[in-house]
Amino acid sequence: MINDNGVLTTVITLPGIQNKQYSFKAIDGSFHELKTREGDSGYITLGIVKGKILDSAFVIDEINYDEAICVKCSPEEAMREMEYEEARKSRNEVDIILMDRKLSYDNLDVPDNVIAIVKDPSVVNVNVDKEEPWLIEAYSKGKIRGAYFKLVNISWVFLVETPSNLPWSEILYILYVLGTEPIPEALGYNYPLYLADKVAKYYRDKGSRILNFLNKNPSYRAFRSLMERNRRG
Repeated sequence: MINDNGVLTTVITLPGIQNKQYSFKAIDGSFHELKTREGDSGYITLGIVKGKILDSAFVIDEINYDEAICVKCSPEEAMREMEYEEARKSRNEVDIILMDRKLSYDNLDVPDNVIAIVKDPSVVNVNVDKEEPWLIEAYSKGKIRGAYFKLVNISWVFLVETPSNLPWSEILYILYVLGTEPIPEALGYNYPLYLADKVAKYYRDKGSRILNFLNKNPSYRAFRSLMERNRRG
């Protein structure tokens, strides 16, 4: 926790060898803003990645996506609602739900098994004289607990928030297993969330090209020609 001088205390390090198994689902969204005759609209995609932690490793079992178009809306707000709705639908489907959100800021109904990572937190005095990986509990806001963590010596310090009652040592173990995949953008962060982000952006870009074209060329012939070219490609 943060002491009276604003300094973080009680460093939690990785526990010993774990014989743990968890199923997980990672959810991350993206959106494309679109100007239409009806007003500002948005094309929203969710990347959804399912897998399992098996002791000190993990496997990816399924990669999927969801999409929606909102009319006369804030695409960012619609995306946020889609992410939380997917999380709520999944509360009994998997052991852990991974999100790239700041739960205490969103202040929405969130399942108890969510573990959320904030990539760009406002980090207070984090001076840790211990080898990575480590985690430092920072605060509690209602049922949401927050902690800073660093998994490898070349990674950033990230923030994790969760309403889960799992011990922080167990959460650090989960983050470590999912955060040491040797891909530069994901190393020290979280590979399933990284993958969900790439899936969401892939389908966002693919769908937005068609929507932009149709918005400028509103005819069935133009639509059919574009779809045929995409199919051949």
